[in-house]
Amino acid sequence: MTPWDFEQIGAALAATGIAEAAEEPLDVAALAAERGESPGVVGEIVATLRAHGLVLLSEEEPDAPPILTREGSQYLDRRGRVEPDVLCFLPRYVDDLNARAALIEEGAILVEEFRAAILDGRLVDHARGLAPPAFVDAVDGRIALGLFAAAVALMARLSSGRAAGCTAEEIIAVSLIDHCGAWFERELDRGSIGAADVRPGLDAVRGVYSLFQDDDVLDLFEMEEPADAALAGHSSLNRMTGVVDQRLEAWFRPFGGVTAAGHLEKAVPESADPPVG
Repeated sequence: MTPWDFEQIGAALAATGIAEAAEEPLDVAALAAERGESPGVVGEIVATLRAHGLVLLSEEEPDAPPILTREGSQYLDRRGRVEPDVLCFLPRYVDDLNARAALIEEGAILVEEFRAAILDGRLVDHARGLAPPAFVDAVDGRIALGLFAAAVALMARLSSGRAAGCTAEEIIAVSLIDHCGAWFERELDRGSIGAADVRPGLDAVRGVYSLFQDDDVLDLFEMEEPADAALAGHSSLNRMTGVVDQRLEAWFRPFGGVTAAGHLEKAVPESADPPVG
């Protein structure tokens, strides 16, 4: 079988839906016998479906009924005509195939528009259009280039299932999520999706924040001036809840567990002596 042979994948998904409706566990052995396959092969198929978010199976309760997810139903409806990249993109966090496609395509557009702005000499103006309003005037050439690097890094991280590595990348993620609305408008106009697909898809793109484990970055877009970020940093509640330093000078500092490499800057302790020479 090919990795995504619809005849076999579709049979497993259909069996999942039947088991869910009957409130019974998925019987891999019975499905294997019905399909003339070995239980091992069918088990691998089911594991693949689970890994890509097309079915939900409880590890704690193996006798619990499976769940055919929204993505699983979409895959069945499309008879397997889904790009492999879409199937692999953030399956644990984005529970809609349209939303996954939107994030991938709009991410490519976001990076390409940044690249075009650099070539056309519009980098700073373009970057200011993506920055939180309170920080627009503070975005200079250095910050703008950093935001471009952050856009490239963010899409690389998301493609490998990893969260943003710094505040700047999270800022880019806000623009990415906002721009997904354009994807749904285009696909609706083309007739590729229906009106009923739009709201669930737009809700699902916000699953990126689940990957980040919070949406604290949205606070930056509510601030009135850069100094508000410093005030927020002194908030006892923010310190208790682990809100990161959101000041402009900290936008490119790596989050915990992320290496200070590339566009990411090492934090310099305030007590450190200036470099000599």
